[in-house]
Amino acid sequence: MQPSTVLNSLLAATLLLGVPAAAIAQGQEAPAPAQAEQPTQVEVSEGQIDRFVSAYQSIQAIQEAVQAELVAAVEAEGLTVDDYNAIAESQQSPETAAEVPAEQAEQFAAAAAQVTTLRQGAREEMQAAIAAEEMTIEEFEQILTQAQQDPALQQAIVERLRSGS
Repeated sequence: MQPSTVLNSLLAATLLLGVPAAAIAQGQEAPAPAQAEQPTQVEVSEGQIDRFVSAYQSIQAIQEAVQAELVAAVEAEGLTVDDYNAIAESQQSPETAAEVPAEQAEQFAAAAAQVTTLRQGAREEMQAAIAAEEMTIEEFEQILTQAQQDPALQQAIVERLRSGS
C-alpha cells in the first residue's frame, strides 16, 4: 500500500465531491501487487495509541470543517453537490463529458479548482496534526491498518475515542 493511501482514503471518505484526492506524499510509488502481503504486526505502545487517537480526532475535526467549506465552494459556483458529483462522474467518459452544458462546465471547472485547493489545505492540516503528535504519516497509517486487523488494538483505540468524547 502506498504510504499516505490510508490517510488519503480517510480524507476521501468524507469529501465525497467527486474529484479524487491527490496523494499526500508526492513522488512515492505504489508497491507491486506481489508486495501487497499482510503487513507485519508490530507492538503498539500505550503512548502510541494515545498519540494516534489524538491525531485521529484532529483529523476528524479537519474533515468536518472542510466538508462544509467544500459544499459552500460548490454552491457558490451555482451547482448543487449532486450536480457537481454528476458532472465529475461524467468527466470520466469522453462521450458523456461532451453532454455537459457549457455554462455548467464552467461552473464545474471553477468549483473543482476551489475543491482542489481546499483538499490540499486539508491534507496539509492533517499532516500537521499527525506531526504535532510526534508521529510520521507512515506510523499513523501503520497503526490504522493494524487496527483494522487486530481486534485488541481496535478495541483499545475505540475505548480511548469514547473516553475522549
